[in-house]
Amino acid sequence: MSTIWIGFFLAIIVLLVVARKALSLSLFLGSLVLGVTTVGGGDTLESLLGTVTNPSYLWFSFALGLFPILGALLKEIGAFDDLIQNLRLGKKTFLAFSAALIGLLPVPGGALISAPIIKKVAGSIQKEKAFLINIWFRHVLILVYPIGPALLIPVKIANLNVYDVIPYLFPFFLALIALGYIFLLRGIEEDMEYEGKAAPRKLIMPIFIILLPLLIDYGIKRVMTVEPADMVLFFAVLSSTLLAMLVGKVSLKKARSIAISSKFWKFILIMMTMFMFIDVFSISGVGGLISQLDVPAVVLCVLIGFLLAFVTGRTQLSASVVIPAYLATTSLESMPLMVFATTFVGIFLGYLISPLHPCISVSLEYFEVKLDNAIKTMAPETMIALAITAMVFMIST
Repeated sequence: MSTIWIGFFLAIIVLLVVARKALSLSLFLGSLVLGVTTVGGGDTLESLLGTVTNPSYLWFSFALGLFPILGALLKEIGAFDDLIQNLRLGKKTFLAFSAALIGLLPVPGGALISAPIIKKVAGSIQKEKAFLINIWFRHVLILVYPIGPALLIPVKIANLNVYDVIPYLFPFFLALIALGYIFLLRGIEEDMEYEGKAAPRKLIMPIFIILLPLLIDYGIKRVMTVEPADMVLFFAVLSSTLLAMLVGKVSLKKARSIAISSKFWKFILIMMTMFMFIDVFSISGVGGLISQLDVPAVVLCVLIGFLLAFVTGRTQLSASVVIPAYLATTSLESMPLMVFATTFVGIFLGYLISPLHPCISVSLEYFEVKLDNAIKTMAPETMIALAITAMVFMIST
């Protein structure tokens, strides 16, 4: 067996074992193991130094570090109470809707915005289930979101039009909603209690504060080019944080206490070590070996696509390996639409539950859920969805 494969499997073992204690430490050690066993210590050190000095990574990580502070502030000033009290939805609907609504925000790691709302409404619901409700319903819309990079980039690699693809993805979208209801929402009691009449005007400020990072980030990037682009995200989230302080009349001393209680530094460390692993993976040669495997099309496109997305947390990286490999073996210029749809769903499912997916990694910390427990909770519906996808692939080809 190639030393690259050995290093890759050792790194995954380290990642899964050490993550039970500390996710950021597992990512760092996994990066070291993968790098040293594939490209050597010198190149590994160079890659790690490049990661920690990359301005884009730093701005992105610090922006993610602001999200738990913003969530803690919104809770402190009663914004979440206003949302819950005045939306007037049943518990099941509220849990799914709030996660999906915020899921429309194309903000990396944005699950930290919906997490405090889900956690508050979930009440006595098992924390692993609350964690997965937040992840599952936040991301299911990505499957058919025509302007999101998670879908747009794989579509481009496959030489297709995104609007031609969406009708083929829509049945899978409905299937994921159904699985989410069966495994996550069914059986939850509709015990939402409201006092007095709803006051819709009280929804305006909380929703505006939540949407402000999107408005600033999207607006600025539409009218000008800023390098690094993630600097815009940082100041967008900072603006929302400062607005929450102003609206709630939170003093700097109180804000400092809230920030410390949010343990924001843990999220920054998780993001930086996640980037370390991804950068080392990109130079390790694992992706090239995967693309050279002589396996059936369903294994390459659906199963390897799933596994590669799981170990990288990136739909684009997985798509850039399996889609060109499929096109090369079939001598096609573009992927058949159903083949692409099933391939992307397989990749999406791996991305959805990957510990290197920013929303997963930071949500594990927020909900205080261990990685192995999270995987056990996510496995049934994910494996059913993957099996359905593989079956449709084989039938359609």
